[in-house]
Amino acid sequence: MINQQERYYNILKLNKWFAISSLLFTFVWLLTFANDFNRPWKKYQIEFRNLEIEKTKSDIASASTSLDENEEYAELKVSFENAQNEVDSRQEEITALEEKIGTLDADLYAKNQNYQFAKADMDVAKYNFEQAQHGHGDLASSKKALDKLVALTADTKLQAEVIEGQVEAANEELKGIRLTLKQANDALSSISREKDLLERKLSKIDPEAMSFSNKVANIIRDVPVLDFIDPYYDVKQVVVKDIQDDMIYMGVPKVDRCMTCHLGIDKKGFEEAPQPYTTHPNLDLYLGANSPHPMNEYGCTGCHAGRGRGTDFISAAHSPDHAKMAERWENDEELKWHPLHHWDTPMLPMKYVEASCLKCHAGSIPVQESPTLAMGMSIVEKGGCFGCHQIDGFEDTPKPGPGLRKIAQKTSKDFAFKWILEPRGFRENSWMPHFFNQVNNDDPESVERSEQEIHAMVEYLFDRSEDYTMDRLPKGGDSENGRMLVNSLGCLGCHASEGEDPMEFKSVNSMRREHGPNLVKLGSKTTQQWIYNWIRDPQGYHTATIMPDLRLTKSEAADISAYLISSRDENFEDQSVPGVDESILNVIVKEFLGSNLRKEEVDARISGMGLDDKLNYAGGKLIRQYGCFSCHDIDGFEDAKPIGTPLTTEASKLISKLDFGYFHDELPHTKWDWFRQKVDNPRIFDMIPQEDESYKIKVKAPLEKLRMPHFGLNDQELDAITTVIMGWVKDEIPPSKLPAQNERNIAIEAGEKLIRQYNCQGCHAIDGDGGAIQPTVASWLGEIADEATSEDRGIVLSFAPPMLDTEGRKVQPDWLLKFLKNPTMIRPNLAARMPTFSMMSDEDWNAIIKYFQLKDGQTLPYENPHTVNKRSTSYKAGDVIAEMGGCQNCHFYGNEKPKQAAVTWGPNLALTKERLRPEWLMEWFKDPQNVMPGTKMPAPYIPSEEPLESVREVWGKDVAKLHSDPKKLLQAILDFSWGVSGPTDVSKIVKAHLESEGYGFVIEEDDDWGDEDW
Repeated sequence: MINQQERYYNILKLNKWFAISSLLFTFVWLLTFANDFNRPWKKYQIEFRNLEIEKTKSDIASASTSLDENEEYAELKVSFENAQNEVDSRQEEITALEEKIGTLDADLYAKNQNYQFAKADMDVAKYNFEQAQHGHGDLASSKKALDKLVALTADTKLQAEVIEGQVEAANEELKGIRLTLKQANDALSSISREKDLLERKLSKIDPEAMSFSNKVANIIRDVPVLDFIDPYYDVKQVVVKDIQDDMIYMGVPKVDRCMTCHLGIDKKGFEEAPQPYTTHPNLDLYLGANSPHPMNEYGCTGCHAGRGRGTDFISAAHSPDHAKMAERWENDEELKWHPLHHWDTPMLPMKYVEASCLKCHAGSIPVQESPTLAMGMSIVEKGGCFGCHQIDGFEDTPKPGPGLRKIAQKTSKDFAFKWILEPRGFRENSWMPHFFNQVNNDDPESVERSEQEIHAMVEYLFDRSEDYTMDRLPKGGDSENGRMLVNSLGCLGCHASEGEDPMEFKSVNSMRREHGPNLVKLGSKTTQQWIYNWIRDPQGYHTATIMPDLRLTKSEAADISAYLISSRDENFEDQSVPGVDESILNVIVKEFLGSNLRKEEVDARISGMGLDDKLNYAGGKLIRQYGCFSCHDIDGFEDAKPIGTPLTTEASKLISKLDFGYFHDELPHTKWDWFRQKVDNPRIFDMIPQEDESYKIKVKAPLEKLRMPHFGLNDQELDAITTVIMGWVKDEIPPSKLPAQNERNIAIEAGEKLIRQYNCQGCHAIDGDGGAIQPTVASWLGEIADEATSEDRGIVLSFAPPMLDTEGRKVQPDWLLKFLKNPTMIRPNLAARMPTFSMMSDEDWNAIIKYFQLKDGQTLPYENPHTVNKRSTSYKAGDVIAEMGGCQNCHFYGNEKPKQAAVTWGPNLALTKERLRPEWLMEWFKDPQNVMPGTKMPAPYIPSEEPLESVREVWGKDVAKLHSDPKKLLQAILDFSWGVSGPTDVSKIVKAHLESEGYGFVIEEDDDWGDEDW
C-alpha cells in the first residue's frame, strides 16, 4: 500500500506521545499545586485560625457572662424591650406615617421637577431680555415673558417647600415614635460593643458562623489556581523600605515574612499560646501599632536577625538557645532542623537578642528594657575592653585601672609581683585579669619564664616611680569608728567591703558597687599612711582618678585608714617570691632585640647591659606586649596604641574570618559561640585537644602566643559580654529608625554618660534605677538601731542619698551648680556625704544639670524669681497652716532646731527660696508620695472641706479668706516656706546634737513574755 502522507513522522505514534506527555504534564501540574497547598506554613495558619476561633468564642462567652452579671446592662435590656413593645403597639401609626411620607416624597419629586423646569425656562428668558436691552430683539415681549416665568418659578418653588415641610414634619413624628427605642439601643450597644465586635470577627473567621454565600467564598478563595485572588492562607510579609539587606553587590529592601507563621505575634490575648502563635512580650514597646517599634515599620529580623524571606523553620535561619534545644530540634520529625549554612546572619538566640538594641541605642543603653546588654556594657567599661580594642564611643572613657606612676609609694615589689602573677588569688572579685598560669603558659618552662617577665615589669614600674610626699599620719586611729564611717559616709556606693558574700546573680545596679576595688585585705597591700593620704586627697596621688573627695577630717581619715589597714591576708603575704634568673631574662631580652637586630648585634647589645638594664628593657617591652598601659597610666606609654583587634564592627565579620582552629568540631560553628569561648578562655585556640580531653600547645614562640588575659567571668557575665559583641555590627541604620537627635535626646545622652562614668547611681536612684547603696544603708541602720528600723523602707530612704527622679523641675539650676561644686548639708540627718568631684569641669556639671532639666521638660535655663510679701494674706495663712501642721517638728527654721528627734529631720526651710522651684513645691505639697515614693513627708493638711465658720474660729481669718480654694492654701504654704529666713548651714548644730543626743530611734525591745508564761 502506498503511503499518501507527505510527512516524515507517524501521526499515530505522535498522538500516543502527546497523550503520554499530557498525562505527565497533568500529573506534574497537580503535584505542583498539591505541594503548594501543603506548604508547612499553611498548617500553622490553619491551626492558628482554629486557635483564634476558639479564643474568640471563649471571649464571646466571657463577654456574655460579664453582660449577664452587669446590672446596668440588664436594666438597659429591659428598657430596650419596653421601647420595642411601645414601638410595636404603634405599628399601625408608623405604617400610616411611612405611607404618607412615601406619597409626600413622590409629590415632592414632581413639584421639584416643575420648579427645575420653570427655573431653566426663566434662565433662557432672562438671557433674551438682556440681549433685547442691547438692541437684539423685542424688549417689551422679552420682558413680559421673563416676568411670567419669574412668577411661575416662585410659585413652583413655594409648592415644593410646602411639601418638603410636610415631609420633615412626618419624619420628625416618626423619629419621635422611635426615639426611645434608638436611645435604648444606643445605650445597649455601647455596653455590648466588645461582644458585638467579637461576634462580627467570628463571622469572618469561623466558617460555621458565616452566611451561606460567605461559606462558598471561603472555600473558593483557597482553591488551587484561584487562590491568587484573595486567599485566606497566604504568605504575610512586611517590607521595611528604609532598611536594606546587603546582597553583596546591591542593597534590597528588607522583607520579613516571620508573621506568616508567628500569627499571634502582634495580637494581645495569645501570651499563653504555644509557639509559633505566642504574643510578643511588651507590645507597648515592641511591634504594637502605637509602640516606638511598630511591626510594619521595623519588621522582625532587624532585631532578631535571621532570613526574613524564609517561610519554613530552616530557611528562616532559626538558632537554638543551647545544645539541648538544638538536639530536640534535630530529632523533631516535623522540624528536622539543621543550621542554614552560608547565611551570614542567622537568628540570634533569645539570650543574645538584646544585642540588636545596640545598633540604634549605642549612646544610651535602655537599662530596664535591655538589662543583659546594659550589664555587658558595664563589663566592657569595668574590664577595660576599650583599652586594648578600638571601640567607637569609648574614646573619652577614663582608664579603669589605677595610675602606676607613683606605685613605689603605694605598695611593695613583693606585693606587685604576687598581684600580677595571680590577682584573684588576693582579691577574688578583682577586675584585674590573669595573664599568667593560663592554658598556653602553665607548663613548667613557661612558668619559669613568666616569673622573670613579672620581675622585669615590676622593676620597670618601680624604677620610674615618681615621688609622692605624704602627710604624717595622726597618732592612733579608731578602727571601729572607721568601720562605722565606711558603712555610713557613702563609701559603699562604689566599693564592696569586708565580709560581704560575692553576688551569684549580678545586675547593672549590683555592679555599681564594683565601681571601685573591694576594700579587703588592704593591710597586705599598702600602708596606713598611704590610705590616709589617698582618702584625704585622691587627686594628690593620681590626678586622673575619678575617686571623689569626701572632705574627711584628719580624725575621720585616720579612723578609716586604721579600719582598712586592719584587714590582711596572711597566706598571701607568706607566699614566697622567686629570685631573678638572669639566664632566663637574657633569653627574653634576646627575643625582643632579635625582632629588629641581627644575632651579632643582639649579642653585642646584651653584653653591655647590666641586670637592671635588662630588667628595665624587658619590662618596658613586656608592658607593651601585654598592653598594661591600656588600663593603667604608666610613664612612657602616653601615646601607645591599642594592641587588640578593633571591635567596632566585630559581629559583622564573616564567620570564615574567625579561627576555630582545632576546635572546629567541638565548638558550635556560630559567631556567638566563638566570641563566648574567646572571652571565657581566650588562649584555648593556641591548644590542640586530645582524645583523653587534655591539650597540647601549638608550636609557637613565646612572643607569638595568644596574650588576651582571662577575666574569670561567670556564665551570666559571659552571656552579657557576648550580647554586646554581637551588637557591634556595621549595619547602616537610617535616621528614620534612630532616636531623634534633638536637643533633649542629645542632652540626655551626654548626661547619662557622665552619670555612668562617675557612678552617680551607686548612691542615687533615678527613675527607679540605681540607689545601689540602699541595702548597705539598711544594714547600717540595723546596727545603730534595730532590725525593725532597717526593714522600714521609709526610714532607709530618709537615710539614703536622695532619689533624683524630678531633680530637673525640683531645684533651681544656679543653686544646683553651686551645690555640685561645693556640696553643703541639705538633709541634717543624712550620714552619707555628697563627695566633691574636683576633677569635673563646669562644662561637665552644666551637662548634668541640662540632662536633669530636659529630662523633666524644663526648657528655660533661667528662673523667674518668686517673691513673697510677709504682710499678705497668703503668707500669714501659710504661717498658720505650718504651725498647725507641725512643720517645725521636723524642719529647721534657720538655726532653730526641729522639735522632734533627729531621725525625723528634714531640710532646713531657710534653703527653700534659693534651692527649690515654686512649681515643684506646689506639686510636692499636693502629693509627696507621688513625687517621691516612700518619703516620710506627709501631705500638709489644709482645711478646704471644713465649714467656713469652723475655719475662721480655729485657723483664723487669713486661712478663712482662702478656704474655698485648695490651690491658694497650698500657695500659702509655699509663700511661708519662701519667707523663712536664717542661716542655711546648720552642720555644727547637727553635729553637736548627734554627739549628745543621737538620732533618737525608737528601739523595739524584745518581748520578755514567752509562750510558756501564757
